[in-house]
Amino acid sequence: MRTVPVQHLHVAEHRALAGTLRGAWPGLPALLAGSATVCAGATLTVLLAPGVTPVSVLVAAVLVGPGAAALARAADDGATVRQWWLALRELWRFGLLQCLVAAAPTAAFLVALRLWQETGADWLLLSVGASGAAALFALFALSVALPLGALRPELRGRLLWGCALHLALRRPLRHLAGPCLGVLGVWAAVQWTASLLLLTPGPAMVVAIAAVRVACATEPESSDSAARA
Repeated sequence: MRTVPVQHLHVAEHRALAGTLRGAWPGLPALLAGSATVCAGATLTVLLAPGVTPVSVLVAAVLVGPGAAALARAADDGATVRQWWLALRELWRFGLLQCLVAAAPTAAFLVALRLWQETGADWLLLSVGASGAAALFALFALSVALPLGALRPELRGRLLWGCALHLALRRPLRHLAGPCLGVLGVWAAVQWTASLLLLTPGPAMVVAIAAVRVACATEPESSDSAARA
C-alpha cells in the first residue's frame, strides 16, 4: 500500500472538509428540498406501515432511499435546487436499490426476532444473532455506500459495497458521525417538536459526505484495491 506522509494527510483532510463546508451555506435551499423529500418519504412510511416491522423497513427503503441519494449529491459542493432535482431523477433508482440491500437483512432480523419471541425456541437465537449482525453491518455500510456512490458514479454494485465496507471498518468513528447526528435529531424531535425532523437529514448527510470525502482524499488507492481483492 502506498505510504502517504502525515503532513499530506492533514492537507488532504483540510481540503476535503473545507470543500464540503464551503458548499453547505450556498447549498442550503437544495439541502432543505432534499431534507423535505426524505421526511416526506418517512412520513408516508409511518402512514402506510406503522411500527418497526419487516414491511415498514422495506417500505422505508423504497420511499426514503431515492430522496436520500439525491440529498447526498446535494450535500456536496453547494448544489442548487435545480441540481438537486436532476440528481433525484438520476439517482432515485440507485438510492432505492442500495437501501433495499440494507433493508433485506434488517427485515430478516425482525422476522427472526418475532419468531423467537413467539416460540421461545433456542435454536432461533442463532438466526437472530446472524441476521442481527448482518443488519448492523449492512446499515453501517449503507451510511458510507450511499454518499460514496453519489460522489463517485463509477462505483456500483459489489465494488461500491466493497469500498464502503473497507472505509467504514478502517475508520468506523469517522463514518458513525453522520448516523449519530441523524439519531440525535430524531430524538430531539420526539422530545421537543416534530419540526426538528426537517432540519435533521441535511446536516447528517453533510457530515456523512465530509467523512467520505476525507476518506477518498486520504485513501483513494487502498479502498479501490481492497474492494477488487
